[in-house]
Order: sequence, then structure tokens, then C-alpha cells
Amino acid sequence: MDDTTLRGQLKKARQRIAELEADLEHAAEATCEDRYHLVFENAPGGMAIITEEGQILLSNAEAKRFLGLSEQDGDQNAETFYVNVNDRNRLLALLRDQQLIRNFPVPMRRLDGTPMWASLSARSIDYGGIRANLISFTDITEHREALRRLELDEIRFEKLYALSEMTQHSESDILDFALEAITEVTGSEIGYIYRLNEDESVLTLHAWSKGVMGQCTLKDVPEIYHLQDTGLWGEPVRLRRPVLTNDYPGLTDKRGYPEGHIPVRNHLGVPVFDEDRIVLLAGVGNKPGDFTEDDVRHMELIMNGTWRIVQRRRSRAELSAAHAELEEKVRRRTDRLQQVNRELAGLNLELMKKDSEREQARTELMRYQRIIETNPDLISLIDGDYRYVIVNQSYTRIFGLARESIVGQPVGILFGTQAFEEQFRPAIDRALEGETLTEATWLHLPDQGERYMSITYQPVKVEGDDTDYVSFEARDMTDLKRSEEDLKAIAERLDLATDAAHLGIWEWDLRTDDLLWDHKMFDLYQAEPMPSRELFDYWRSCIHPDDLAATEYQLARSIETKEPLYLEFRIVRPDGVTRHIRLEGLVQVDDKGMPIRLIGISMDVTEQRKMEDELRTLASTDPLTGASNRRQFMSRLSEEFERCKRYNTSLVLLSLDIDHFKRINDTFGHPAGDDVLKELVALCRSTLRTTDLFGRVGGEEFQAALTQTRIGAGENTAERLRRRVERCEVKTHGETITFTISIGVTALRPEDGSIEGLLKRADDALYQAKRNGRNRVMVL
Repeated sequence: MDDTTLRGQLKKARQRIAELEADLEHAAEATCEDRYHLVFENAPGGMAIITEEGQILLSNAEAKRFLGLSEQDGDQNAETFYVNVNDRNRLLALLRDQQLIRNFPVPMRRLDGTPMWASLSARSIDYGGIRANLISFTDITEHREALRRLELDEIRFEKLYALSEMTQHSESDILDFALEAITEVTGSEIGYIYRLNEDESVLTLHAWSKGVMGQCTLKDVPEIYHLQDTGLWGEPVRLRRPVLTNDYPGLTDKRGYPEGHIPVRNHLGVPVFDEDRIVLLAGVGNKPGDFTEDDVRHMELIMNGTWRIVQRRRSRAELSAAHAELEEKVRRRTDRLQQVNRELAGLNLELMKKDSEREQARTELMRYQRIIETNPDLISLIDGDYRYVIVNQSYTRIFGLARESIVGQPVGILFGTQAFEEQFRPAIDRALEGETLTEATWLHLPDQGERYMSITYQPVKVEGDDTDYVSFEARDMTDLKRSEEDLKAIAERLDLATDAAHLGIWEWDLRTDDLLWDHKMFDLYQAEPMPSRELFDYWRSCIHPDDLAATEYQLARSIETKEPLYLEFRIVRPDGVTRHIRLEGLVQVDDKGMPIRLIGISMDVTEQRKMEDELRTLASTDPLTGASNRRQFMSRLSEEFERCKRYNTSLVLLSLDIDHFKRINDTFGHPAGDDVLKELVALCRSTLRTTDLFGRVGGEEFQAALTQTRIGAGENTAERLRRRVERCEVKTHGETITFTISIGVTALRPEDGSIEGLLKRADDALYQAKRNGRNRVMVL
């Protein structure tokens, strides 16, 4: 039952109670016992006569039903039924001061402990010489619960919006915020969040809600549980769905909890999935009332949103770390390769100069011997019999042998017969035939183990055209080799990270207009690989026409200012589907500070945008009729009010209500009543202008603000709408329903300092239309 219906029922009940109270006083004065009991017992609301000490002297049948009393229950004190006895003391104090109290809302409980809300009216009377109070009761529990549901929807939206802004916070802060959110939206006293390992067998505590630790006297609270050791709270993981329990003490198969644990009255557990794997378990408990499916929905929305924020934060952190590590590795590798190339180029030039003539060769050989003596590389001269003629100090140091023990010996003595036959001999033979060659291989060196060596075989001619010797140079490239392997492993890990995060990596060379994409970028755009020079034009052609100009402007501005690039735009893929793309990039400059390239990432944020749009729609739209909800309408009305006051323009406000809507629900059922509400909204939208404001502000109560409109035109619009509704027939569930509406009309006045006066006049005009027979328009 909606809020407006409850208010209408309460108003009628209170009017009836006031009439009966007057009848009851008159009956008491007349001392007519039969008439007194007739009025008292048949009152539609609960009535009781209670002494100031709390003794219940007399109560009618409705009061007994309201308080949960039976005929067999003995004397009861009124204090028993108050949740907070201070509320009763406050009521008595007001009665002593005013003698009459109306519509005093207070939380109460029946004799069996069931919670409820009551609206009390009371007056002081003399009952047979006893100073007492006449109390009337009205049950407003449903009204209060409806208000609470509206409040929870607003709180949930605010929490989800706050979560979407927390991507820069730590993961712990995000989960702490989510824990507070689920306890607040469900109205629970306790809450917790656990993380699950990869195979969902171990649960690790993230945090309990702050309020629970003060009530728990356990000395050691375990942080890790195995799933098989958990009781009821582990069921959501085992069953892979939310589990709701509203009578925990009444369960027969529960495991119980250790001594000192806070007593549990009810419990709700919700698993959080990452695709098919459960990653988090969230639970709440000890809600004052029962948990409902609304609580499940609230928790699932908040926790699923929380996990998406955690995933985004993890992906961004992993990408940043991998990118920094890759850049550093590339820089070190580049520096090392440049150094090696310079050294090799210098050495080759020196060797080529020694190939001219025999005397020059001998002279250069002697000079070469002096140069290479202290070289850290293995450098030697080998003759046609595969024996060492010259070796430098590196040989004596690495192999631990004197020079005399190496010179004159075959190559195989140091590296082994098998290595000589398989690796060295074929290469030496080719060098002896005049070929210069370089190869890389793994060699076993004493005290150093396996080392990756770059070996150059250079033919050396002393006389004539025949090669007399082979110059052998072996350089240790192990560190460089391992750096290359590390870079390859990092690149593979980066590919895995970007695939997992659905990120594409790109690089744009500003000097050549070459655009490079990794495989994920082609996946995002559903494109086949193409030449880099064609890729930039293809990218521009994919951008939505409405976003192209702004995108190119931001791109040019980032290059000009050298500031980081942050873009979000739409693309139209070859299959015609529109997707939202977020692009982030950095500008790289040369030594003179001129931009030379852009590097960055791209990601598909379409689902995120859809979720944000859905959240905005939930926050501003009535889910049944599609009209603006009360919060959205009041916000827009306040803005329009300020605009009209500032520019001295006119505004007319319509307040309309369906006549006898409760009778429609009672006669045809609530689904039929919902169809009537939807038909009314459709009629209002087709009658009003697109510039007018319209919203559902209560159950069957709506309001419309007509902009740039005088009171006469506003009255004509209201009358035209009333006639359309009067002629309308709603065919639903096999029935044809006709209905009417009453409309109150008022206009903005110069003396209106706020919208409250405007709203009150519209409501007063509506009530006059109701009192004058309904199905009419009243102007105030």
C-alpha cells in the first residue's frame, strides 16, 4: 500500500475517532450505559481508558486486537506496550500541559513482542472520580515501512554512486565502505566480508562491522576458515546463491557458535561472483525485522558494484607497474646493445686493417697481441692444425692454466673433444677458407658454469692469398641473453595482464603518422590487422560522427601542451554496434622537448556507462509508471521556481489525485490499479507539453508544473486533462475500468519566497475539489 493511500486512511480514521470520542464524552455525561458501550465497543479504532500510573481500566475490542490482548489476559500496565518508556512519559507531560493530544506517532510492541507503529490521540478525563486519560490508537506500521523502503532506495543509490568514485582509494577502503553500506541499507546490526581463495575452499576475513566487536567477547577471532568447517554462514558458497534465514535460534541443524559470540537472531549471506568463481562472501545479521528479497537485491547491487570497482583498480595498478618495468628493461637493453655494437664495430675495423700484407700482418699481429692481452674477452690465434698459437690473459684466468700449458695445444683440450668436433672445428674450417663468421652458443667454463658466448672466427693471412691463422674471439653475452629472455617474459606477462583487464595498447609516431596496435586493440575495434600507415585513418573512421570533433581537439591539445591524454568517445564497429571507449595516453618528447610519439591504452567502458545510466534512471524515475519520482520532480521544480523568480516569468502548478483509488484496488485488485496509474501517466504526458514538468509524488497523487503559463491557460489545460480521463476506459484483466481525477490549480505569486507556499496552495485547491464532490478542477 502506498504512502498517499495510508495517509488518506489515517486521516479518515482520525476524523472518525474524534467523532466517537465526542460521542463517548456525551454518553459518559448522560450516564447512559448501553449507549456508552455501543459507541465505545464499535469504534473503528482502538480506544482505552488508562490511569496516569499506566493501569488499563477499560479497552474496546479493537484496542485488545491492536495490543494483542485476549479476554483471559489480566490487568496490564500500559508501559508494557511502549518500546521506549520515555515516549509514554513525554505523552503524559504533553497531556498535563495541553489536555488534548492528536496524532502522536510512537513505536510500540504487542503483548507477544511484535513491533508496530501507532498514532495516538489522547485527552484527560474524569472516569468515575478517577483522573485518567482517554487514548485512541491508529496502526501506521505500513506507512512507516513504506517510508523506510523509500529511504533505503535513496541510501543504496548514494552508496553505489560513492563507490563508483572510489577507484583511486585502496582496496581495503573500498571493502570497508561496502561493509558499512550493506549494514546500513539492510538495517542490520552486524555485518562482515570474507575473501575466497582460487578454489573457493578457504575464507579469509576482511573485516567485521565496527559495532559488532564491542558486543563480542571472544578472545581470539579467527581470520581464516576452511569452507567445510563453516556452518550456516558458509551456505551461500556451498549453494552458490544468497541464503536468507529469519529464525536462526529456531534452526534444528545449525552448528551453533562459540561462547562469547554475539547472539544471532537472523542472517543473510550473499556470494559475489567474478564470472563463474566466487571471490567474496558478504553477510549481515540481527536486523530488527525480517530480511526480505529487497535486502538480497540491495546487497547484490552494492557488492557486485564493489567488485567491479576493485577489478578496475587492480587492472590499472597492474598495467602501471608492468609498463614501468617494461620501459626500464627496454632502456637497459638498448644501452647495452649500443655499447656492444660500438665495441664490435671497433674490433672488426681493427681486424680488417690487419689483412693487407704479410709484414703489416705480422706487425699488426704483435700490436694486436698487446691490445688483446688485457681484454676481458677470450681472444686467441689458431693455426691450420687447430692448435693455439696465441692466447690472452683471459684464457689463463678463466681456465686456471699457465700460458705455456695452453699454447701449442689443440682447441679440444680446453673445451672438450665433443664441443671441438661439433662446434669449433666446422667453424674454423670455414674461416680457414676465407669466411668471416659469428655465432652464439652456450659453453661450459670452469667456476662459471654454462655461459652464453658470442664467438667470431676471423681469417688471418700472413703470406699470399691463403689463410694461415684464424682469430678466435669469444665474448660473454650471458647477461644480455638473460635480459632478452626477461624482456620476453615481461612482454608475455603484459599480454596476459592486458587481456585479463580487456585493455588495448597503442603507440602513435607523430613524425611518420605510423600507428601501432596490439592484438587487443584490433579486438576492441573488431578489425583485421592492417599496415600501420593506414591504421590512423581507419581509427578516425570508426569514431562516432558526433564525437569526432571533440576527440580530435583533445588529441591536438594534449600534443601541444604535452599533458597526459584522457578521452572518452563512442565508436561504431563494422557490425554496426556502438561502444564507449576510454583512451589514456602519454606524450613522449625528444631532447629538445618536441613531441615525437604518443603511447597509451584503450578500454571498452560500455557496460560501465550502461550501469551508470541505469543508476541515474533508478534515482530519478518511478519504476511503475516511468514518470519522474518525487525526489526528481521536487529538484526540477525548485530549479524552475528559482528561474521564474529571477526572470519574472509565470508558472502554474497542478496537483491531481485519482478519485476513490482505494475502491479500484479493492474491487479489481492491485494489478488493475497499477494499470490505471500507467494509463493516467500516459494521458498526462500526451496532454502536457514537453517543456512541462510532471512527476508521481505519492501513491495516486501526481503534480505538473506548466512553464511560461498564466493561470487561465493552466486551468484550461487541467480541465482538458480531466475530461480526457473521464472519457477513458482501462481494459485490464478481463475488466473495463473508468475513473476520474480531481485537480487543484495555483500560480506563482510575487510574494512566494519558496516553493512551500506554492505546493500548499495546490494541495489546498486539490482538497477543495475533493470536498466539493471530486471529478472537478479548483483554482486557488
